[in-house]
Amino acid sequence: MAGFVVGSSVCLRIGGYATAEFSTGNLSKQFGLEFVGTPGSTPVTNAVLTPVSQRDAIGYDARAQLDFDARQNTPYGPLRSYVEILSTTGSGFENPGNSTLLNFGFIQFAGLTAGKDGSFFSYLAGGPSWYDFYSPDRYNGNQPELIAYTLSSGTASATLSLEEPIGAEVNGPIDGGFTNAYYGIRFPDFVGALRIENGWGSAQVSGVAHNTRVLGVSGDSLDMWGGAALAGVTYNLPQIAPGDKVAAQVVYSYAALGYSGISNTAWSPYDQGLNINGNGTIFQLTDALNFDTARWSFPTSWTISGFFEHHLTPQVSVTPQASYAIVDYSGSPAMISTHAESLMVGGTMHYIPAPHLDFQLGVMFQTTAEATPASYVGPEPFHSHASGVATSFQIVRDF
Repeated sequence: MAGFVVGSSVCLRIGGYATAEFSTGNLSKQFGLEFVGTPGSTPVTNAVLTPVSQRDAIGYDARAQLDFDARQNTPYGPLRSYVEILSTTGSGFENPGNSTLLNFGFIQFAGLTAGKDGSFFSYLAGGPSWYDFYSPDRYNGNQPELIAYTLSSGTASATLSLEEPIGAEVNGPIDGGFTNAYYGIRFPDFVGALRIENGWGSAQVSGVAHNTRVLGVSGDSLDMWGGAALAGVTYNLPQIAPGDKVAAQVVYSYAALGYSGISNTAWSPYDQGLNINGNGTIFQLTDALNFDTARWSFPTSWTISGFFEHHLTPQVSVTPQASYAIVDYSGSPAMISTHAESLMVGGTMHYIPAPHLDFQLGVMFQTTAEATPASYVGPEPFHSHASGVATSFQIVRDF
């Protein structure tokens, strides 16, 4: 819905959507590392966390969103303000919780963007499926507050963005005993991005510098910089079918897992990076691990993700996708797994029987392998492999 505000030259568009979702997936044992003896001792063992019998195998949730987009022309170009309010309620499997939040709220004017918006580092965000793949995603519910300037020339643009860093922090806990205490923030996350968009598709390269300033559990203070770099491309394929496209990206991160996409794969509280549905052993995730006096470990990661959107008919489309992640910790801390690899494959089918009505069926499979911690003592063998499958059926009505 769109119109002019009476007595002004502002054009206001109001939109949104309502979604009903049913989800389910397989459940297997969930494990976590814990210390043998008191926290801080080196040996660790594998403990069963929440038993399968106490976890939900089906879930329901509903979402409603309202968008307000106000624009007007000025001598300096368009002036825009955009507000997006999202309410969510749910229960059971992949429970998103009950919340109402300001999803977006920003002002744009003459190249300036200020407010709450998606990170300019992101490209594919969480991907086209209901379940995020391994991709930097400060774009779908976890947007930062920021101030950015974009310089555009034809089909190309360059952006410098100063973004709130707290939402990108990753801080364990590690075996229940290695959680850092954050000092007050001193710097924003510095993001730079170059982007091209035209008829064939789009491409982006972006980078971010992220400051970690913490007190470690061994009493050591840390003030260091990590960061990440991204390269992505989307290519339109109208020669196959109208609306078809293929997209891919690769991301490298160091001591900045929040920009790898590994620590934000879905909404469930059980999905901690690399174990879909909470199955298997939870892989340890933190930007900086103070595992002994004056000793720190930092994670390096690579993720590669892509999808193919194909329209079988104007009403039916399928979007297969795949994503692969690798994480390694420096310094070989003996009490955690120092290496993991994970593969996610799946996709979504859309059926649109009427305008603005979408029936969506999604499936996602994941498998992860991680190294046995050097100080693991058992008694049972370390559970180094985790796998799972999740499915979703959604009905979406937008306006």
